[in-house]
Formats: sequence, structure tokens, C-alpha cells
Amino acid sequence: MRLVAFVHCCVAIVMLTACAGRKEFQKGYERGSGDTVKRQYWIQQNMQKAGQSKSPYRLTLYRIPITPDPNATVKTVPYEIAIPIYE
Repeated sequence: MRLVAFVHCCVAIVMLTACAGRKEFQKGYERGSGDTVKRQYWIQQNMQKAGQSKSPYRLTLYRIPITPDPNATVKTVPYEIAIPIYE
């Protein structure tokens, strides 16, 4: 009889400590997810600020058409190369 009561007492203690541990885990999880949202917000804000700033350089793409060599042994199709130049 005493053994059964002792086992019940031990089970109750384990269950109570497990519940307290879950509450602490939930608090930490909520704090972490809130921190993640804040980080994503500031990443987005910084990216928008970077996109608004005017670059002192202007990007120009020079397109050069490449025609295939008619005397080549390997036949290719005409294509175009774009060369980026920052002015």
C-alpha cells in the first residue's frame, strides 16, 4: 500500500515538473519567434533603404551581336553578348 502511494507521489512530481518545463519552453519559443519577426522586419527596412539610395554610377549594357563563322567546322547560331559598363 505504501509502495503504491509512493509511486503515485513520484508520478505526480514528475508530471508537475514536466508541465512547468513546457511553460518555460513555450515562453522561450514565443520570445524567439518574436525576435525572428523583428529581424525580418529590419532586414526588409534596410533592403528598402539600400534600393532608394542613388548610385553615383550609371549602368550601361552594350550589346554586341556575334555572327557565326561560315568556314567553321562546328556550326553555331548567331547570339548576342551584353557587356555591363559602369560609368
